[in-house]
Amino acid sequence: MKRGCLGNLFFGVLLLIVFGSSTYFWFTFFVKGRSLPTPNLIGKPIAEARALARDLGVELEVDTDHRRNSDRVPLGNIVWQNRTPGATSFIKRGSSIRVELSAGPLVLRVPDFAGMTAGTAMLRLGQQNMKLGTLSYVGCDVKGILEADPPKGTVVAPQTAVSMLVGVPPAPPQYVMPDLIDLRLDSIRPTLEGRGLNVSTVKYEAYPGIADGIIIRQYPLRGAPVSSRDGISVVVSRQEETSIVEAPAAP
Repeated sequence: MKRGCLGNLFFGVLLLIVFGSSTYFWFTFFVKGRSLPTPNLIGKPIAEARALARDLGVELEVDTDHRRNSDRVPLGNIVWQNRTPGATSFIKRGSSIRVELSAGPLVLRVPDFAGMTAGTAMLRLGQQNMKLGTLSYVGCDVKGILEADPPKGTVVAPQTAVSMLVGVPPAPPQYVMPDLIDLRLDSIRPTLEGRGLNVSTVKYEAYPGIADGIIIRQYPLRGAPVSSRDGISVVVSRQEETSIVEAPAAP
């Protein structure tokens, strides 16, 4: 009885060993036999990478629409791949690896700021990975950025400080706002405009007892500083229209 139990136990252990060995063998043959560690293509020329991929039975897909700047990988060599290389990362034969090529080191050049406002130029500096140095202003007829230091086109390192000279038109001459009340708009307007002052807003208001076209209110007020940058607003009198209805003639 004991011999039969021992025999059955021995047979069961032997069967388990055979089954485990067979499973491992076929797993190795069908799975690992068709897979291989993902190759490291980073830094390799495209021709060398294609040859390596071909030998491994893997297709190489080169992304021609995107390139990446790199200080380490030469221009045109592979700088990125979509599969992590290494012995713990496997790739099956017949599958593909997508790669991107190096665009070489990132070259920063000082942009052309001519004509930009100071705000636009500072925004452009941030976009180009540079920073603002000294911002100076000078009165001239040209408005906007006049010069940059370093000058436009200069190759610089990241976060280089760029100083700029900004042109500001000179301030127009200032006058003391005259008293326009009780003057006719059509007579005083040419005088104001002859000095560069602009009557920008004219409103009309009925004012009994005052003839049409007489200024009854003004802004800026008398004595205030005014220049061509300031609009002048006036309120001008206009008589109310009256309708007279005549009685019909007697028959």
